Amino acid sequence: MKVAIIAAMEPEVAYYLEQLTITAHKQVAQVEWWEAEYKNHHLLITQAGIGKVNAAIAATIMSLEKPDLIINSGSAGAIHPDREIGDVVVSDGAIYHDADATAFGYEVGQIPQMPFVYPSAQEWSDKLLRIYEAKGYQAVSGLVLTADQFVADTQKVEQLAEQFPEAQCTEMEGAAIAQVAYQFNLPCLIVRAISDTAQMDAAVLFDEFIEKAGKISGEATLELIKG
Repeated sequence: MKVAIIAAMEPEVAYYLEQLTITAHKQVAQVEWWEAEYKNHHLLITQAGIGKVNAAIAATIMSLEKPDLIINSGSAGAIHPDREIGDVVVSDGAIYHDADATAFGYEVGQIPQMPFVYPSAQEWSDKLLRIYEAKGYQAVSGLVLTADQFVADTQKVEQLAEQFPEAQCTEMEGAAIAQVAYQFNLPCLIVRAISDTAQMDAAVLFDEFIEKAGKISGEATLELIKG
């Protein structure tokens, strides 16, 4: 099986690079990826850069490699009031929270002529959730929100929680990757460890926790691939 694992930042790919024997390093534009063989599977570990456009470029490049599965791995900020730092969200779908074409009859968050929610590869998501639960993590399946925004304001978090009651977390890449996977008809899932909450200094928390979040996402993802 060929699996493309896409993360935004160096701390979010670091765990994979530490654990795997890298066989190749490639770059197109600003997108870097490393190839590795793992338990008879071919992995593409991709550092996309931050934000929706960077994520979509990376996901397109990876889609042209014809993977059997795309996984977006990394960190996120909490939206659901029950989510705490160190919790894990495994996506059951992804939405842009900064898209608004309601003037044309679309839902808030829906890109015209595209689905409202980009679904996850449910079988894989369910397996990953069970792995986290077996490891003792507080892990939930839920909606992942995406925008070109780092949400660090309590009022904004409350607004998003009210607008998208099923949302668990927010980040800056997931829905873009899921949209590309949808266009290429490739299974995709998003796994995010909560690195910050708006109730505290989100930027400071993010900087302190990002590396640990990368490890939390990476450990179970490799176990999922191992089967």
